[in-house]
Amino acid sequence: MIEVEFKFPVTSLEEIRHQLQSLGAISQGVSIQTDEYFNDPKRNYAKLDIAVRIRQCNEKFWLTYKGPNLDSAAKIRKEIEMPLKDALAVGQMQEVLAGMGLVSVAKVVKRREEFVGCDDLSSVNFCLDEVTEVGGFIELELVVASQEEVESAKFKLVALADRLGLSGSTRISYLEMLLRGRESRPDGSSTGPRENQKE
Repeated sequence: MIEVEFKFPVTSLEEIRHQLQSLGAISQGVSIQTDEYFNDPKRNYAKLDIAVRIRQCNEKFWLTYKGPNLDSAAKIRKEIEMPLKDALAVGQMQEVLAGMGLVSVAKVVKRREEFVGCDDLSSVNFCLDEVTEVGGFIELELVVASQEEVESAKFKLVALADRLGLSGSTRISYLEMLLRGRESRPDGSSTGPRENQKE
């Protein structure tokens, strides 16, 4: 499967929520997600543009691999995801990754509200994210089965972003934003979400 995604910063998650509801999108609920990212110091996954992470959402866990980005505007990546049975399995997987020379880089924590569209938008996933130490964002995502479907998926998401009045899309990952923010603070301290993006 290929993930086609556009991500936009937003100043008001409440405002964009109302816009989604006006399009008929239906909330699937709110979750707290913790993503722990791993890197191979000898290969540097950031330079290779790949990602390996373990995600916890409530009491569920997944190991995820994301391949290199295939596009200059959108985030288009091959993604492989494997569920992990429980916290014990997570610990074992962390040991496996450590045994392969990987080290934990950081944990990205976000409050995510997911929406699904209806009618002609039924295949679109919307995510409203409030990311600790980073801010508020909306992600528009389509998952396609082959490279041949990518361009039509991009066109659909760009048109949808225009309808929602979104601009300033970014391909920078939450992990990269988090690490850049920490590097810019002399003491390396955490500041929490930006005040104007809280709900």
